[in-house]
Amino acid sequence: MRFLLAALLFILAISLLLLGLAQRTIWAPPDSFSVNLSVSGNEPYLVIPAEELALMPGDPVIGGIGDGVVFVAYGQEADVLAWVGESLYSEAVTSDDGTALGVRDVAGNTDLANPSGSDLWISQSLGEGFAELAIPAGGNNAVLIASDGFEPAPIRVRVAWPIENSTVVSEIFLGVGFGFLIAAILLNILALRKMLINRGPRRKVPKAPQGPKYRPKKSNYDVPKRGRRSTRSKIAIVPIGIALTLALSGCSVPTAPVVSPTPSASETETAVEAIPPVVNITQVRNILRQIQEAVSLADESGDSSFLEPRVAGPALLFRQAHYLLMTKSPEIQPLPPISGSAISITLPASTSNWPRSCMIVTEGEGSGELPQLLVLQQASPRESYKLWYNIPLLPGSEIPEVAAPEIGAIPVATDSLFLKISPNQLPNAFGDVIDNGQTSQFYSLFDLTEDEYYNQISTSQKDQIEKLRRAEITFTHTLGNENIISLSTSDSGALVAVMMTDNYLIRPTRANAAVTVSGNEQLLLGAEGSAKGVRTEYAGMLLFYVPAAIAEGKITLLGATQSLLSIRGL
Repeated sequence: MRFLLAALLFILAISLLLLGLAQRTIWAPPDSFSVNLSVSGNEPYLVIPAEELALMPGDPVIGGIGDGVVFVAYGQEADVLAWVGESLYSEAVTSDDGTALGVRDVAGNTDLANPSGSDLWISQSLGEGFAELAIPAGGNNAVLIASDGFEPAPIRVRVAWPIENSTVVSEIFLGVGFGFLIAAILLNILALRKMLINRGPRRKVPKAPQGPKYRPKKSNYDVPKRGRRSTRSKIAIVPIGIALTLALSGCSVPTAPVVSPTPSASETETAVEAIPPVVNITQVRNILRQIQEAVSLADESGDSSFLEPRVAGPALLFRQAHYLLMTKSPEIQPLPPISGSAISITLPASTSNWPRSCMIVTEGEGSGELPQLLVLQQASPRESYKLWYNIPLLPGSEIPEVAAPEIGAIPVATDSLFLKISPNQLPNAFGDVIDNGQTSQFYSLFDLTEDEYYNQISTSQKDQIEKLRRAEITFTHTLGNENIISLSTSDSGALVAVMMTDNYLIRPTRANAAVTVSGNEQLLLGAEGSAKGVRTEYAGMLLFYVPAAIAEGKITLLGATQSLLSIRGL
């Protein structure tokens, strides 16, 4: 009897295991829900807005198929639309019932460009004939699909959302099946052991004589079965019935995923949408890597044309002047490279307008190199971020508390009246303090106790005045570039990156007197001096922390670097 019960359990176990495997293979529901978009084939760009990407739950996967180059990228929806601008394009739209996607053409001009490599994209995919990209759900991301930006966009586009299928039924079948299989094996072992114990030598014993037996007559009615056999047969039916019930209930295939509920109009109106930062950490690293490559190539060759795609403003001017000095003498050492090995602070602007800016603090490449503050700016949606300021931080300086990279900082106007001093007035005020010291009207605004840059410049100017006997010198400090980049700090102050121009004019005061120069000035002038005098132009890239107007703190110089730009005889 035990062997029979073990056989039944074995059959039941195999059946349940097969049902569980079938639930995960041949009876498994689809793992994605896809929509194929039919594009007209005339427009160079196809935009899939965030609303359409959220038609189904999950992270959608966008795939494009074309005859040539296929480009797929995603970014903030505002950034994608800003890059497309007034160009003609196609747009994916949701049907009236909210269950299907279609495509409509949007009129525009033929101001076209190649979207590949734009700093606005969070991620992109480029392939020959096919490209695919997964878009994370939950953000305000939109997708741009194109070829090379000039030819028509791929006409076959597939949007697929993953379906999370429950495996509870198959797990029950597999678990119960394995349990029955183990029970059948154990029962077989027990039955075999019992059989071996009962086997042994047997003797034939003669039967004792028996008397006549009473044999009752057969009756025409049935007597209910009693005993262990009838009970076991009824009990054996129970698990089989349960298994069949589970099998029939688990064979149904789930339908298409349920569309996520759309918030009501009142909920949409009351929600306050925060302006996202202009770049995330992934974009920052990609931008910084490309800037490093451009600067490294230019430093090795001494050709400033390699800088122009990624460097502009004072940062470009400083390196151009240094490359010129390096051509005058082999003893001139190259400038420190752009550091990007470790990013300690990332402060992107929080704005939807252009130009956009971002400040990054990186650690120095070598043990003796100071941390650098890199100030990046993007002039328009289709332009790249460029390095505008490259300022080494002064020893001991500390950056004040700033917003997290996921939040971003508010850009500060150059003529802001909410600070101790407007950013565009910093060069004149700081220059006046350098020239006049404690007699300057701005002296009390600046914290100069540990300002080594101020001490060196002001001391150098005083020494020059004292040493000149037959000449006079005048100093002027002015704003060197109109593009001042300022971002707010957590205490309503601002980090201000600015260029200050220092002009030194030396004229002889006596007849037969001349002005002599040395060092880099002599190299750049190409002579030892001039009988009429010289005009020398230095410039400094400076980083200030400017407290709020109502705060008690003082303006602090956090970073500075100076370079000789030009010198000429009068």
